[in-house]
Amino acid sequence: MEASIGLRGIDPPDGGCGPRTAPRPADFGPRGGDSPLKALITGAGGFSGSHLVEYLLGQGLEVIALASPHDDLDNLRPGLERIELIRADVRDSETIFRILAYHHPHRMYHLAALSSPQESLRNPALTYEVNLSGTLNILEGWRREAFDSRLLFVSTSEVYGPVGSERMPLREDCPLSPRTPYAGSKAAAELIVEQYQASYGLPVVLVRPFNHTGPRQSAGFVCSSLAQQVALMEAGLQPPVLTVGNLRVRRDFTDVRDIVRGYDLLLEHGRPGEVYQLCSGRPVSIEEVVGILSSLVSVPVKVIVDQSRVRPNDPAEFWGDPGKARRTVDWVPEFRLEKTLQDLKEYWRGLVPKQA
Repeated sequence: MEASIGLRGIDPPDGGCGPRTAPRPADFGPRGGDSPLKALITGAGGFSGSHLVEYLLGQGLEVIALASPHDDLDNLRPGLERIELIRADVRDSETIFRILAYHHPHRMYHLAALSSPQESLRNPALTYEVNLSGTLNILEGWRREAFDSRLLFVSTSEVYGPVGSERMPLREDCPLSPRTPYAGSKAAAELIVEQYQASYGLPVVLVRPFNHTGPRQSAGFVCSSLAQQVALMEAGLQPPVLTVGNLRVRRDFTDVRDIVRGYDLLLEHGRPGEVYQLCSGRPVSIEEVVGILSSLVSVPVKVIVDQSRVRPNDPAEFWGDPGKARRTVDWVPEFRLEKTLQDLKEYWRGLVPKQA
């Protein structure tokens, strides 16, 4: 069952302008009987959220997937019949409170956010509104209901800001110095989480993932953009010319499927109030990524640097130390970068006929 909930309640079924009513328990679907573990995922329609849905279903959990009213549900198609899907805006406090009051989930994974640093520079006010109010609404709804649960809050490594190479690899105690509205909103949300933890004793585990990629990632991110271009080459829809930005910068890439497994392990076994990084611990240059993807096509690929894609103040390298997560929950990435990029290319290859 799917409930569609807007900022003021249930959207009229005809999509019209008629009056909206406040959501009732029936609008959220069945409680799921005697299911031992019920998981709520915000941002379930997104890149990481959809992979987390898939992973938790595989673990036998009952999944309540909270997706934005504007999300394309293609990411959720594989498991759509097995989840409780609720379309709601995390900024709508009344609706979030009602969802939490009705479902009392045993586990909560808060992924919902506007997560593009570049987009946040174009729309800072909306970024802060979504990323802060969404976090506050989940915490406040939980505080009011006082049900037994645990929350995983997903922040970002972007909160560290530009850091010199001499500080690599970054660890959890690195000072925060956000430089984009996205990073700033996540750093501010971390403070809200810490305050609720301290004042009300809510068990929250905070995670800062570094760059992650894989199937379903939008072309607005570097690995996915490159993989999309290679898929178009294979289909004969683009000449064998790969357009890139700065080839020399080095970043820390992890497969999204490893990341969501880490989310679940840390929520279950991590220490509330602690911060954990999820990353590979290995810096990889964009040139190396280009080389791997170029090897997946049968024709020679010409690489052209597009200066509009080069960020003048990009740090030369940015990578983290996953040691704390490894020591705490024995988490280590299982996917090799070559496999991740191949799967990402195949994902785009499957979409090419639809785009042609």
